[in-house]
Amino acid sequence: MISRILPDKIKYDGSQISPLWAYSMGIKGDSMVIFHGPMDVTFDNMKDLEDKKAGKTIRGDDLIHIIVERFDSPASMRLAYYMQRLLIVCVRDVLMSQGIQTTRHGDDLFIDNGKLTVSIATAGVTSEKIHCGINITTDGTPPEVRTAALSDLGITDWKPLAREIAEIYITEIEDIEGDIVKTRSL
Repeated sequence: MISRILPDKIKYDGSQISPLWAYSMGIKGDSMVIFHGPMDVTFDNMKDLEDKKAGKTIRGDDLIHIIVERFDSPASMRLAYYMQRLLIVCVRDVLMSQGIQTTRHGDDLFIDNGKLTVSIATAGVTSEKIHCGINITTDGTPPEVRTAALSDLGITDWKPLAREIAEIYITEIEDIEGDIVKTRSL
């Protein structure tokens, strides 16, 4: 799996979870692309049908955005959600290693009941896709949602955290792939 941290701010609007988004930037194959910037998911790009039906807004002024794409044929929605949970556990483990205690409820991390992350998983014809956003600031988040942010925890440089999350997640994926190729099936 290729990991790339993009240096420029990019607004996440949900279109980045479409198939081959990383390929459009020259990144071929299984990938984990990380960047930071604002988020404002448009209704056309909203994948969670309950959020869309409820008219929820998914936004914030600055987040770390992690986009994972894994190619498999046929792709599996179930596998996408398993991979998403693994990513969230890796984020939690990295934060814990820095002394930051979080609580996980499904695919979300919380700090003192403040929502730190947003996440979605989906699958297309040939790949599973995941987006995970981690609040750098609480500015611009929906007022009806109690949020938490890395800046409140004293984390001002997002890149080392992102790099460590990528390393841990990719190590987990490679370890799983290594187990698959050495195990005899039933």
